[in-house]
Amino acid sequence: MAQHGNITPYEITKSRGVPPVVQYFFLIGVLVIFFMGFISVNKAGENHVWPADSTPRIELGGKL
Repeated sequence: MAQHGNITPYEITKSRGVPPVVQYFFLIGVLVIFFMGFISVNKAGENHVWPADSTPRIELGGKL
């Protein structure tokens, strides 16, 4: 069977794109990633004392 131009004997379905629900979940996921990153950076300095008072003072050099 000869083909003329773009006519084919098969019907090729066209994509309707990404469903809106998937787009919404993707957007929410990206926002959650940035929000969690903001919280991590913002709270990084809290409850951290360096050096800790309870750190054992062990001499690393010298004779055993």
